[in-house]
Amino acid sequence: MSDTIPIQDWLQIIDREYLSTFIKDGGASVKFAVTPDPLKSNLDAEVSGYCQRMDYRFVKLDAVTIRVHMPQDIFFGLARQIDWRLLARRMIMKLAARGSYTLEGVDPAACGNIFDAIAKANDLEPDSVLREIRPNIENAILKDTQMARDFRVAMSHLCWLENTHEDGHYQGEPILDWLTGVNTRISNVRSFSIYTPINRATARYFIESALYWVRHAGYPGTVILLDNSRVTVARNPKDGLRFYTRPTAMDHYELLREFIDDLDRLAGMLLVVVTNQDFAEENKPRSYRIYQALRYRIMNDVRDRNRVNPIASLVGLE
Repeated sequence: MSDTIPIQDWLQIIDREYLSTFIKDGGASVKFAVTPDPLKSNLDAEVSGYCQRMDYRFVKLDAVTIRVHMPQDIFFGLARQIDWRLLARRMIMKLAARGSYTLEGVDPAACGNIFDAIAKANDLEPDSVLREIRPNIENAILKDTQMARDFRVAMSHLCWLENTHEDGHYQGEPILDWLTGVNTRISNVRSFSIYTPINRATARYFIESALYWVRHAGYPGTVILLDNSRVTVARNPKDGLRFYTRPTAMDHYELLREFIDDLDRLAGMLLVVVTNQDFAEENKPRSYRIYQALRYRIMNDVRDRNRVNPIASLVGLE
C-alpha cells in the first residue's frame, strides 16, 4: 500500500484513542498494520513498553510458530503467556479488599500462600481467611455467566488451590496443562469437574472468557500482537518453517473476520495484526482481498487525497 504513516505517530494515536480510553473502558478493536520487516522489532518493543507502563497484559503470536488458522492454537498461544496463578492471587486480593481485609504488604507476585499472607496482615488464623473468602469466590467467579462454564470452574479451583503451603504440592498443574495445551486430554481435569475440551469448536468461548478474566482480575485489558506475515507466502519455500496453503490462509482470514464480528464479546482487547505488503496489495495471491468477508470489514471506504486516516482498520507504517 502506498499511503503510510510514521510508526510513532500511529502509536500515539493507538495510545490516546484506544489504550488510554476505549480499551481501558472495556472496548475491543482489531487493527492491521502493514509493517516493513526492519520495523517489526521496533513495533514489538514499543507496544510492549506501552503495555508495561499501562499495566496491560501483552501477548505476542507468530504464524511461524503457531497455527494461526486454528482458534484453539490462538487460545493456547495466549494462555502460555498468561501467569494464571498471578491472576488467581490478584482475584483473591480483590475479593479480600471487598471484605475489608487489610492488604498492606501483601504482594500477589510473591511466592508463598496468599491466604497466609492476608491472614498475617490482618492478625488472623490462616484457615479463617479462606473460609470467609470461599463464598465470595463462588459468587464472583463460579456463578459469573460471562465466562464459559468450564473456564470459570477452572478459575475457581485455581483460586482455592492458592491455599497450598510452601512445603506442599501444588495441585493445579493439570488445570494449567489443560489451559495451555500441554495436555489436552479431558480425563486429566475431570476430577476438577471440567468436562469440555479446548478445540476448534470451543476455543472462541475460552478466548472470550480469558480476556474477561484478565480484566476481572484487575488489569485494564490485553494487547495481542499477531504477526501473520508467514500466511502471505504463496509458494512453499521448503525452508522447514510452517507453510499455509490457500485453504489454510482462507481459514486464517475467516478467523480474523470472526474476531472483528465478535468485538462486543471480547472485553478489553486490542488485537494488532502485524502484516506485510503481500497481505494488503490486491494482485497478490495471499492478499486479504481473496476473502471477501474480511475485505468488506477492513477496506477503507473513504480516503483523503493527502492524508492517511490514522484510525483506519488497515494502515501502512514507515
